[in-house]
Amino acid sequence: MLDMTRFTPPPVSAPPLRASGHDVIPFVAANAWIKAAMHCRFNIDPLFSAAGVDLNASNIAMVRKSALLKLMQQCVDLAAPTNHFPLVMGEHFAFDHLPALETFLATSPTLRHALPALQWASMTMPNMSLRVEEHGATSALILDVDIPDPEVSATLRGYFVEAIFAAISKIVRLALGPNTLIHHIEMRHQPVARFFELTAGFPAPIRTGQARDAAVFATRMLDTPLPGASPGLHQRAQELVRQQLPTTEEKLDKQLERAFRQQPALLGQGLERMADRLGLHPRTLQRRLRDANQQFTDIQTSCRLDMARAGLLATQCDIESLSAQLGFADRHSFTRAFKRWTGLSPSAWRRQELQKQQQR
Repeated sequence: MLDMTRFTPPPVSAPPLRASGHDVIPFVAANAWIKAAMHCRFNIDPLFSAAGVDLNASNIAMVRKSALLKLMQQCVDLAAPTNHFPLVMGEHFAFDHLPALETFLATSPTLRHALPALQWASMTMPNMSLRVEEHGATSALILDVDIPDPEVSATLRGYFVEAIFAAISKIVRLALGPNTLIHHIEMRHQPVARFFELTAGFPAPIRTGQARDAAVFATRMLDTPLPGASPGLHQRAQELVRQQLPTTEEKLDKQLERAFRQQPALLGQGLERMADRLGLHPRTLQRRLRDANQQFTDIQTSCRLDMARAGLLATQCDIESLSAQLGFADRHSFTRAFKRWTGLSPSAWRRQELQKQQQR
């Protein structure tokens, strides 16, 4: 039975929202919030009403970012002291709004095959994005939470980070079981003490006060075979997801750019390998590029140049390693290509740009 004495209902209910304005976003995880509130033994319905969340709407409910922040803080307060709401919500998260996405994940042959799900999840949750960056033997799943209001505390923003990592932790446990492939989890904020008391189920140590929010793991984890692999169901689920996201599917050049950045090894490989990464037949990818009047090599070169510039400006830049990361056979091949693109060698370009920064 719910403990109603722990909640004082707000005096006024906000009107239902419509999908207009940058502050209004889809509230796709409503079921996870409801289940978490039930687990923590408080009634969330009055809070939804105050936030203007209409769960009876024919489409996905909408919510203002500012109202979502307030809602999270209220839930954290009501769940204390025995529970930490973000962790409970993460444990109860499911792709209720897009069942085919859950099927796509469950039937993936490897985690690498499941990477498009990061893009699709980000497309349905505009205040959050997930991406994988590969760096040799170690890679990172990087989380960005879009809360532009500078007055929002790091702790409040961090609650959303904690919830997402709790959901990811659950997915990893279900997909791979106990393993040592995740090295550690990085968080920018300092969680409350209760968080550390309740994270024994996380698959790796947690480091706080970091420069990013990320899960750092062994790159070989991406190619570890998964027990639920079912190629036929996997392909069908992919088709269903794309049918359900017809107006938000990224343009093809952006899909390729995202794939190159998530998996830099593709920069040194051909169209066939990229087609496999996107779950397409090579002829299908060629046709789509032709229909969009785009060239695979042009997109590949543009990404290589952007990533080369970013790598050269890094605090610790090793041109040999950068050459390999960008898919070049050796440093000399990278130097020749970079001079062709910019007119300067990588070392000369780096010196020039660093001098410009010092003069600003």
